[in-house]
Amino acid sequence: MLLVIDTNIIVNAIKSSNPNSKSVQLLRDVMLGKHTMCISGAIMDEYEDVLHRPELGLNPVLVDRFLAVIRIQGFQIDPLPTSQTLVEMNDEDDRAFFDVAKCLNVKLVTRNYKDYPVHELITLIDELY
Repeated sequence: MLLVIDTNIIVNAIKSSNPNSKSVQLLRDVMLGKHTMCISGAIMDEYEDVLHRPELGLNPVLVDRFLAVIRIQGFQIDPLPTSQTLVEMNDEDDRAFFDVAKCLNVKLVTRNYKDYPVHELITLIDELY
């Protein structure tokens, strides 16, 4: 299944000590080829920026390996951006994720509905696992 995965899911999975957490299960399924992450240049930039923040304390080797796999296995597009007048976003950095999901008509998996507009493509991880 093609999916757009919000950064908060990835951070949660990498930080988790629970191998059965929903975030870990989702990323494991991505690595096993059950799901394909849909990405854009802007999404990869966001992943790079957030996952390398020192305050998160993530293992940089693990982060770099994950990012390398996503670059190789991910389905990359450059979507037409939506405008603020068409789709209001609380955080403009989240628009890249929404735009890819909307362009490909795939689910955008997140832990928090409040980050995105009400839309049928926005899916909580609890709805998948």
